[in-house]
Amino acid sequence: MRRNALGILIVFVLLATLPHPARCAELSPPLSPDAALDLAVLRAAYPGVVQGLERNPAGHLELVLTSGQRLMYDDGRTDAGRQDAGLPAAVSAEAKKTDGIKQDLATPDLRTMLAQVYPLGPVDEASANPKPGFDPGRSRVQALFLALYGHSEAEVRAHCAKVRFDRRTLPFNTRFGAAPALERVWKRIEAQLPQHPEFLPVLRPLGETLVWRVIAGTKRLSMHSFGIALDVNPDLPYWRWEKHPETMPAQCKAFPPEILAAFEAEGFIWGGKWASFDLMHFEYRPEIILKACVLAGQVKLP
Repeated sequence: MRRNALGILIVFVLLATLPHPARCAELSPPLSPDAALDLAVLRAAYPGVVQGLERNPAGHLELVLTSGQRLMYDDGRTDAGRQDAGLPAAVSAEAKKTDGIKQDLATPDLRTMLAQVYPLGPVDEASANPKPGFDPGRSRVQALFLALYGHSEAEVRAHCAKVRFDRRTLPFNTRFGAAPALERVWKRIEAQLPQHPEFLPVLRPLGETLVWRVIAGTKRLSMHSFGIALDVNPDLPYWRWEKHPETMPAQCKAFPPEILAAFEAEGFIWGGKWASFDLMHFEYRPEIILKACVLAGQVKLP
């Protein structure tokens, strides 16, 4: 899987080297290594969209898009500050931690969105037993994805093409290589089906891709709204309704590693590696995969 992932991610690296305005060269104080890496992976994953990082009058970093839109990269709250915000002093430490996790999901900045490093590769003991709140890629800055993929259902649908996956043809967003990536995922899986009939119960009945909706219990748009997510068999475990969460480590380990490798190699993350597990769910997040590859020493960015 690592070799296949590198083939795809080299494209991101080449895109990252294209000329772009230097909007962060004179920042004072200069960017931290974490901020510089986050800027590099966003530029590489979404070419032509990101102009740079600038400090606002309050001294907080904002991501400036080429459209002129500004998104908060670092709102100045530490992780502890996020957990304590608005909570009375008598609230227990565990309650503060829980509130902090909820706030990171509801109102994350880009730093928070990219902070948790996605665990690449086959499921091992650590990735089968994530700590509470470890959901890399699940905190999302909605304004960024609206800018990337479309501000309305009609706009998103206009960017979609039909992609064959198993026995169905599904709409998927063409922007930033998402639809071609899903096509390649299926080709990888399809080539292995004769030797792996056990894949079929995982894939069938196949779920949906494009559905403009909010995530249950929230006001946040699902990534299905942008046409960049696919659910395989919807009967696979999901944290909201699973009656036996203690079985999750074993079920995650039993998920076909070949299917997981096919998706990760093409820039998709898997909800089975989240503490708030969602074993049916894959979403196209090249910036998350790329950052993990850089930190693993598999890819170098300028």
